[in-house]
Amino acid sequence: MNRRAVLTLASQWLVAAFLALTLAAFFFFLTAFQVSSDGTAHRILRRGVAITTDIDAIFPQVTTDLHAAAQTSDQDSVRVPNFPVPVEIPKEEAAHIEGEELRQRLLDKSADRIYDDGMSTWAQSDTASSQNIARFSTAGGLNRAFGLVTEKWNTVYLIAAALFGFLSLVLAALLCLNLKSYLRLLALGAATATAAVISLAGAVAVRFALRTAETGADPFEKDLLDLGVDTVWLFIRNYLILSLLGFAVLAVAAFFAWWDSRRAEQPAVRPIEPAA
Repeated sequence: MNRRAVLTLASQWLVAAFLALTLAAFFFFLTAFQVSSDGTAHRILRRGVAITTDIDAIFPQVTTDLHAAAQTSDQDSVRVPNFPVPVEIPKEEAAHIEGEELRQRLLDKSADRIYDDGMSTWAQSDTASSQNIARFSTAGGLNRAFGLVTEKWNTVYLIAAALFGFLSLVLAALLCLNLKSYLRLLALGAATATAAVISLAGAVAVRFALRTAETGADPFEKDLLDLGVDTVWLFIRNYLILSLLGFAVLAVAAFFAWWDSRRAEQPAVRPIEPAA
């Protein structure tokens, strides 16, 4: 193999390696965009608010305080007292709303407020409130992670996904220009499968770490860790699908490449000329 062929082969491997990296980044940001979309993020934040506020424990007192505030308020709406996230309820409803209806309203409004304004809205309702979450703890990390599933970060993920998607297309085009026949499909399938498997391994490792951290955790931290585990599962699910897609393309390309090479090895059969 001459020097030019070696350089060509090395450049192809380098482009394929960069393609796998950009695809891994593209898969991550695309999944992050999906997780932080309005519907999915709302469910995550809603569950997070329920855990971090310990809503079931404080709910009776919140209900009593809300009804009392509605009786004395001269405003059209009443802010729910002693609740970390500012939630406004019309005065007519605030005087009698209670039970599951009030609980659902608190969680839905809180999730919407955090998604729109970020974690800066937390504890604005009561400056004296305390979440009692250690900053450098698993629970503290997960609590801060809620800020990553907001509308602002959803836009960031979309821009990053578009950027890495474009880079992946450019690298894929360069790879295809330097390869022939089914080798193009083989290279693209291999890059996709590699990126997806690497991403899958990382997501599984994070999920395993969260599961391991549950050992010995108090009920509050365990609920937060369960939420983290369920969120990571969304990444694992997408990476599994992408891995299967990459290997399927790889298998199809390998089959056709093998079939094409086998046909090329068969000697051509010359037709028998009729006797004169």
